[in-house]
Amino acid sequence: MTVSKPNLVAMLSGVGEENAAVLLSRSDLPDEIDLQRDLDSLLACGLDRDQLDEVAQLTKGVVESERRQRDETETTISRRWADLVEQWLH
Repeated sequence: MTVSKPNLVAMLSGVGEENAAVLLSRSDLPDEIDLQRDLDSLLACGLDRDQLDEVAQLTKGVVESERRQRDETETTISRRWADLVEQWLH
């Protein structure tokens, strides 16, 4: 699972892990962090495996939430277009 470095820094700051957030922001890790590939570097920033699992779950929740919002918007737009076309035809 990947997460953007700025989002991870923000998440860490938001839960009171300022030291880890600063170390991560100054690290040489890429802007797109793979939680498995970059595990050793993340552990070196002071994070533990439980925290990384939580980040993965939060990231997954954000992605699912964004996907659900997009689907709801598409459905709303489709219904609105259908209503407009029906009104135009009648």
